[in-house]
Amino acid sequence: MLWPLALPFKITIALLMALVALLTALAPIVKWKRGKMFKISLACGCLALIPSCMGIMAIIDSQRFGTFQYNSGSEVNDFRVERYLPAKARNITLKKISAGHWAKYSISKADLLSYLDAIWDRYGEYSVTSRDQLHDGEPVSVDSIDYDRMFADLKWPALKNPIEFHSPIGKDGDGAIYYFDATTETVYHRAGYW
Repeated sequence: MLWPLALPFKITIALLMALVALLTALAPIVKWKRGKMFKISLACGCLALIPSCMGIMAIIDSQRFGTFQYNSGSEVNDFRVERYLPAKARNITLKKISAGHWAKYSISKADLLSYLDAIWDRYGEYSVTSRDQLHDGEPVSVDSIDYDRMFADLKWPALKNPIEFHSPIGKDGDGAIYYFDATTETVYHRAGYW
């Protein structure tokens, strides 16, 4: 849950430590004692920690979160997304946030089912809910999907005849729900990870 903070924090700490070391090393040039410069620069670094971390996080987040386009699943270089996205997916639109993602892509029903069978075979024993309890492969109405809450902000057209599938669901609630429209071979999925 705190993973989005880890990288900006590490970068901020490294930069502030380097700045403190540099200022301490250059103290004699401004005719200050190194001990005094170390204390002052360390105090300033501590005061600058949170604002610096927020600034670095804003820069990093603009690159790692948002909406992205990919031609195939093999182009996606994010392990959090890759574990829920079939490798045979194509024409992918991906909306990433820190706690999950939404994806729209094209895939054949056979390829989607093959992918889902493989992840259930590999991770099904860890799922808090069995595949049978999730009613995988059953048609659902667009109204029952709660489309407005899940996908309307993305401005994706509603699927005509969606069929619902699920990934295994972790103890902390991580997992994905897939809606497949056989007429267009389009999948919308929403995944959450904590």
